Amino acid sequence: MQELAINDELGNKAAHFFKSGNVLRSRANDKLLELKALLPVTGPNGSKVEYDIWYNFAHDRRVHGYVYTDMLAQFLYLRVASCHFSRTAMKHAAACGITEQGEALFDLIGMESTDKYRLGPARDLADFVIFLPGTNILNTVVNWDRVENALRQGARLKCHPLTSAPAYEHLKHKYGAAIIDKKTSGHQLLAQATRVGFCYNSEMGLTALAQGKEVHHFTNESEWCTYSAIYEAITEKGVLNPDLFKSVLSCKQSGLVPIHVSNPQDYVKGFFNRYKTEPHVGKHNIGSGIKLANRPNRK
Repeated sequence: MQELAINDELGNKAAHFFKSGNVLRSRANDKLLELKALLPVTGPNGSKVEYDIWYNFAHDRRVHGYVYTDMLAQFLYLRVASCHFSRTAMKHAAACGITEQGEALFDLIGMESTDKYRLGPARDLADFVIFLPGTNILNTVVNWDRVENALRQGARLKCHPLTSAPAYEHLKHKYGAAIIDKKTSGHQLLAQATRVGFCYNSEMGLTALAQGKEVHHFTNESEWCTYSAIYEAITEKGVLNPDLFKSVLSCKQSGLVPIHVSNPQDYVKGFFNRYKTEPHVGKHNIGSGIKLANRPNRK
C-alpha cells in the first residue's frame, strides 16, 4: 500500500506516485529541489504557494494564490492562479528584451533536453512527430481536425507517458502504425525529428523551438493549459518566435526560475515583488469558495 500524499509538493514521492502511477519520474528532476527550497511558504498577504494545481477566478482581479510546477527539469514555473495575471506576466516578460543570461538559458534548453519520466530508448523514429497530452485532457485540448490533417502528411503521434491503457488502445486501434509507444523517450524522438507538433500543456514545443525545429501547435486554444500563457506570449503571426522566448527567459519577473544561474533567488524575489501591490484575498483555502476551476495542472 502506498501512503497518501499529505503534502502535495515537488519531491514528495507519494504525491508523484499518485500523479504518475506506474511511470516513474526521472532523477533529472531532483536538482529542482534546490529551487523549491528558495520558495516562500506563503506569498504576499499570506497567500498560499501550491504545487502542480490550477484554479482560476473568472472575473476577480485579486490574487487568490500562487502555484508552481517543475518545467523541463531546468526551471520552476511560478504563476498567480489566474489566467489574467498569468497572461499579463508573460506579455510583460516577452517585451523585456534579451540579455546574455536569457540567450544562455535558451541554448541550455536545447542542449540539455531530457525526459521528465523514466522512459525506454526510441527505436521507432519519425521525421514529423506530434506529442499528445495525457488522458485527462486528450479529448478537450487537442484540435483533432488539425492532427488528422497532419497524419495525412505523414505525421506520427507520440502518446503521453501517462496515457491510460484504454485510451492508448483506442488510439492504436484508430490510427494504427501512426502511434508511437507511450513509454518511448520523447526527447530522443524530438532530437531526430525535423517537424514537431505539441499542445499548450506540453514543454515539448519550447524544447523544439530551442533546438531549431519546425514547430506547430495542435491545441484547442479555448482550453487553458499549463503553458498557455508562455505560448501565447511568444507567438507572433501564428509562429513561435525564439527571440520572444529568449526575452521571457531574460526577465526575472516572469516566474521562470532557472537552475543554471548563480542567482535563482533573484528570480523568485522578482516574481513575488511584482505582485506585492496587487490586491490579495489573504489565505486561500483550496477546499472552499466558488472557483472557475480547481484541478491538477493540465499536462
